[in-house]
Amino acid sequence: MVFGAETANAAILYFSPSSENFTVGNVLSASVLVNTQGQAINNSDAVINFPAGLLEVVSISKSGSIFSLWIEEPTFSNSAGTITFNGGLSTPGFNGTAGKILNVVFRTRVVGTASLIFSSAAVRANDGYGTNILSSLDKATYSIIPSVTPSIKPTGVLSIESTTHPDQNKWYSNNNPIFQTKFPSDATELNMILNLNEKATPQVKYIPPISEKILKDVSDGVWYLHVNYRGRAGLSPTIKYKIQIDTGLPKNLKIMRIYPDDVTNLSPKFELSAEDSLSGIDYYAAKIDDGKWVKLFVDGSGNYSLPVQTPGKKQLTIRVYDQAGNYIESSQKLQIDSTTQPIESCPVLNTKPITRVLSDRFNVVINFISNSWILLITILMVVGAAMGQLILKGISHLTAKIKFVVSQSRVSKKLKRLDRKKTLELKAIEKDIKKELELLVNIAGHSEHYLKNELEKFYNILKKL
Repeated sequence: MVFGAETANAAILYFSPSSENFTVGNVLSASVLVNTQGQAINNSDAVINFPAGLLEVVSISKSGSIFSLWIEEPTFSNSAGTITFNGGLSTPGFNGTAGKILNVVFRTRVVGTASLIFSSAAVRANDGYGTNILSSLDKATYSIIPSVTPSIKPTGVLSIESTTHPDQNKWYSNNNPIFQTKFPSDATELNMILNLNEKATPQVKYIPPISEKILKDVSDGVWYLHVNYRGRAGLSPTIKYKIQIDTGLPKNLKIMRIYPDDVTNLSPKFELSAEDSLSGIDYYAAKIDDGKWVKLFVDGSGNYSLPVQTPGKKQLTIRVYDQAGNYIESSQKLQIDSTTQPIESCPVLNTKPITRVLSDRFNVVINFISNSWILLITILMVVGAAMGQLILKGISHLTAKIKFVVSQSRVSKKLKRLDRKKTLELKAIEKDIKKELELLVNIAGHSEHYLKNELEKFYNILKKL
């Protein structure tokens, strides 16, 4: 009887280590052991409780266990804070002071004191009856302390850039923006949102933080990308990046030629107008036939002039651009007429350089004007303008040949014989001369062949005298 009393309840279940300090976020490993105190055992089962708010089970291992047969595999619940097992072995069983049943790996969550406790358990002897010889259940107590990390100042600042929309004040037709973000080294979370509201709060979280964001098919308008991050100091202030998108085309392009009946103007003017409700009209450009596009500039009267043209029938195409680079275009026929008649024969033009032709023709003009005070007053300023154009074109030596006082014999005699009818004819010729001189001013910088034709026309008018 004394022997039975000594052997009936002898086994002890315990944890190793039974106490220790661990820092927050680290792992601890605890083994479940049995001390049979000289008695052979063949089975044990238990329910272990742990504080789920302080610890979480990472894994359970049976490696090195004294049990090879498992009636119930070791399981755990981090939500309930429990671990259960039921294992055994065949005869002759186990007899020892530190029989390892299983090993549990925990991760510490927060600061506190965590205890492992057997809420129920049994250790059965290898006596053929399954006698429970458990005499003691020991607990384990672990202190979880704050982690000590070196104080490292975060590097970098929060910023936003865009390779597709680099200028925040410019309009773009690209509605697939790409953004690049930079953030401090301690950032653990990035929050962002694209919104029409300039003061929106980022709501979409990216853990870990992202360095690039690609968006597709963004609607037209002025948008703001809002971004902040979470670091060791908490949530950062929000920054924003503006993009302006306009994929729509300008509308209602209207082209109206100023003085449409004046087809002899080599640099015709146009009144241009169009509409763009979002980004606005930027500029107009023109192209003649298959030539290059030329940007048009508004003059003091609010109209647009074409570059100097040669006579002929042409195809004029006008294009209007909005601030985002979207455009529409419209084409129409353009007629530029010459006032010159074909020259049947002109030996002078075939044998003399252009400067000589200019010299000869202007000698005649000046001789005629110098003997007619009527023409002198009305045409002097036009002649000056024409000569100014020619001087700018490098024909400066021509001025030396202009003579305001020359022999008057031939023209004077004709003028003295003029009756009223002739006087009227002279005034008509005077108008023709003035018109030709004005044309000469416009075409002074034009091709040499065309200039020769105009001078011949001028010369033919004078010969009528």
